[in-house]
Amino acid sequence: MSSAAEARAAPERLIPGDLDTALDLPDWRQRVSWPVSLDAANATSIAQMRRALAWAGALDDRLLRDAALLALPNILGYGRAIVLAAMALRSMKASGARLASRAPEIAYLQTGAGEPPARREPILPSPPIRFEFARRMMRCHSWTGTARLLPAMLAPQAVAVSHNSLLRSEAARARRRVSFRHAESFLNTARRRSAGVSAGPSATDMARSLARAISEGAAPDSVFSRRACILLEAMALPHLEKAVRDLSALRSVALPEEIWSGSGGLYAPRAVGLEVLRRGGRVVRFDHGTPRGFVETAEVNALLEFCVSTDFFLATGGAAEICRANSDDTLQLGDREIAIHGARGDSAFAQVPARRSGRPARSPKRVVYAPTMLMGFRRGLPVQPPDAVYLDWQMRVAEMLGDLPVELVCQPHPEGLLRGRPHPLEKLATTVRGNFERQVEQADIFIFDFPATTALWQVACSDARIVFLDIGAGTMTPEVARLFADRARVIKVAHDELNCPVLDVAALRDAVLSEGDEVDPAPFRALLAGAQ
Repeated sequence: MSSAAEARAAPERLIPGDLDTALDLPDWRQRVSWPVSLDAANATSIAQMRRALAWAGALDDRLLRDAALLALPNILGYGRAIVLAAMALRSMKASGARLASRAPEIAYLQTGAGEPPARREPILPSPPIRFEFARRMMRCHSWTGTARLLPAMLAPQAVAVSHNSLLRSEAARARRRVSFRHAESFLNTARRRSAGVSAGPSATDMARSLARAISEGAAPDSVFSRRACILLEAMALPHLEKAVRDLSALRSVALPEEIWSGSGGLYAPRAVGLEVLRRGGRVVRFDHGTPRGFVETAEVNALLEFCVSTDFFLATGGAAEICRANSDDTLQLGDREIAIHGARGDSAFAQVPARRSGRPARSPKRVVYAPTMLMGFRRGLPVQPPDAVYLDWQMRVAEMLGDLPVELVCQPHPEGLLRGRPHPLEKLATTVRGNFERQVEQADIFIFDFPATTALWQVACSDARIVFLDIGAGTMTPEVARLFADRARVIKVAHDELNCPVLDVAALRDAVLSEGDEVDPAPFRALLAGAQ
């Protein structure tokens, strides 16, 4: 055990459980540790999601099942955090460590005192859409052009209710009239008509049974497990009540027979799509960001997209084949099959220059470190390290890169807990936010440590070198992993006894400073950008 690890392993050590608590401690980086490994956190979270899908599929009432599917993405984001916190607290109690956190959920899990806090979303109409008709026209014009605009608006064969780059590309290529109307507009109309309608006792029963299902694995046979179940029920109830009310209201609203949308993870397009499906209509969704099937998240793909769609488009036929090969049909609810299609390329990847001949010949090389976001009291899947552990890791990577003869730029994810706040990386290196495309055009080497980020796959479509630090926060699927190993330098990162990632400095130095072979972006461009 290293001296740093020994210091952190001292009896009755205090472990910061959230970022703000950590940053208030002058020696927080010496206190960083976590009692639950990433492997255990990911395995528990996958099992939790499978139980949630099975629970939803077992609901006989169509309204309640659809409400469950509508609410589960938000519920599981917090539910994952609650279960993993309960696991951590049980382990800390056994080791004598103490968790310090400002999160009210942590306080309840530790003491059980008072009412269980529930992270409630407002059940109010979403804000009115300003200049709605003009915005609809402009959005529709972006794929129809002027000549086809009026026919598409007046006699649509399908209506897009949200958008992304792939949807726009396919709508422009389609020989069909695709109009646009905000999903929020349908939902606001429904809510106005049904103001004051109660969700009834069904949501309460659902919250109780869901809490039991997804609290399994949360420090079993302990007081923390029982508190987690109570906390999960309190957290899930307002989400389920909202979903039951919204879907009940949408039943009285005229909807298109076919809708197109971006991600099914967004609340309003998800709600509208579920009601269109109930009526026997067609719901076509379009991939965005990390391609579905590139990272081993079959459960996430099923919940967010496949359970709420009839058709799903990926950038190309090759990407669609990878997605099909890495999908799990047992996760699909009901007897409806999802049709997975390949488009002819996604402009978000096609616009990345394959050969960046215009970038300056620079010495030293420009290296961009692009970590993903810090989450707060919410956990995604794949599960990444807790915020304090992950921020300490980011700072150690920046410090190591800063010791190399390179021009270092840190570009953390623009969203997440530190949005609009100073980022601690700013004290260590030049740190920029936004306009990642400029970095893709200019930089020589990119450092990533999280596979489920759009930026990684954009860079993979260029001739920039990639160094990927595999800290165990997600696994690429087999075919993608093979292609990626040929495209990038992958460093497998070990973890110490306190579940903190430990980077081999020599391996990092060699990966960054060695010249390496010429990079060939063609395989990933074929999958994502399509034929150009």
